[in-house]
Amino acid sequence: MSEEEGVLRGIDYRDPLVKYRGERISYTLKKLLGRDVQLNETFLVDTYYVHYLPLPITKGKSEIEKNQEIAYSLVNSTLSSDIVLKNREYSIVNSAVSLALTVSYVQNLIEELERIKKTSQSMEEREAAEEILNGLMKGSSSKEGKEQKNSNQQSMEKVLRQAHEKAMSKAIEDANSVRNMQKIVGGNGAGTGSVLTFEGEIHEVLRLARNTEIKKILEFLSGIPKLGSITKRRTTRFSKGELYGYEEGSDIERIVYSELALPDMLFYLKLAEGQLLLYQKQIKETLGPIYLLLDKSGSMDGEKILWAKAVALALYSRAKRENRDFYLRFFDNIPYPLIKVQKNAKSKDVIKMIEYIGKIRGGGGTDISRSIISACEDIKEGHVKGVSEIILLTDGEDKIAETTVRRSLKEANSQLISVMIRGDNADLRRVSDEYLITYKLDHEDLLKVVES
Repeated sequence: MSEEEGVLRGIDYRDPLVKYRGERISYTLKKLLGRDVQLNETFLVDTYYVHYLPLPITKGKSEIEKNQEIAYSLVNSTLSSDIVLKNREYSIVNSAVSLALTVSYVQNLIEELERIKKTSQSMEEREAAEEILNGLMKGSSSKEGKEQKNSNQQSMEKVLRQAHEKAMSKAIEDANSVRNMQKIVGGNGAGTGSVLTFEGEIHEVLRLARNTEIKKILEFLSGIPKLGSITKRRTTRFSKGELYGYEEGSDIERIVYSELALPDMLFYLKLAEGQLLLYQKQIKETLGPIYLLLDKSGSMDGEKILWAKAVALALYSRAKRENRDFYLRFFDNIPYPLIKVQKNAKSKDVIKMIEYIGKIRGGGGTDISRSIISACEDIKEGHVKGVSEIILLTDGEDKIAETTVRRSLKEANSQLISVMIRGDNADLRRVSDEYLITYKLDHEDLLKVVES
């Protein structure tokens, strides 16, 4: 990055971290645009920090060089935007959301200006778009005298406003999807273990965020405030565990210290009768992985599979918060490859899973028995470890080989939780340890499955 100053106060544009931000944004733009655009990196840095900083302030207009006027105008427009101010609740000190906003905004700004430059019927607008583009490039310099009037001021302001508003609208949409994805995978809540920021893979995340199927799922899940707090913790009483209450008894190891001040006669009487005041203690049990079988047959196509995919991501979200491995296998008349996301997975592995879920479409026949047997084989052969429950999402349109399925589950020492999506299956009901039926396919139904 050059040593050129930007338009914000309080930013050291020579700082290695600030330079890194500019280089990272340039690299991500190159990935998304499919070509290298030699943009002035101070403009990219300023755009990033407008979203990231709690109180960004621009320099006075008298401090701005001529070749910074276009960038200055765009940064000021961003700062005064109502939609940006509303979104700052999520972008402040959130590097992934701020980066998504910056990259998406600049990409859409460039593409809109290039579109105007090529297709506008107004010569003045075409020239204005070209001048704005040139003003954002590295080494840009202002035009002097008559040359500067090639695009009149009115056209410049119109094109600048049009491109800015369109780019910012799309950027906010992209950033909301990134934020929802962050929330779902446990990336922005306290006590969620390792934080997945997505910053290093932001170009892949933005491509995912623009996928129509993924966007629908994320929007659906974002409407469930309770989703981010669902956890399941089993506890066991243990003398060296955490304090959670008091009780009477004779376990000296857990005695409340005040009891030691009792007269000897009274102390031994209470000990003999089991009436000493004791601390109640417990430890949290380690939960095993979540293993999900998801029906993608033709009868599941449409609303049913979209809802089932939302359940899959919600279950992963819970697995992430509870520090559990997550396994997913789609099936129709055959089982599809097993997807594994370990509890300490990197963000790129999570992105691959979400991308895979987005690509799956409903189609094919249904063989529920074969899918359950495949899951049991995964457990018996050690492809997955610690699985004690298999969750099955299906509309149940199939005949179950009860004897074979029961034997497989017993050999794998696993229970079967069946979730019927607008369907019922008497055979499956009999072989399942837990059997749920969902009809509405709304938030309430999803929570019922994820909390079970």
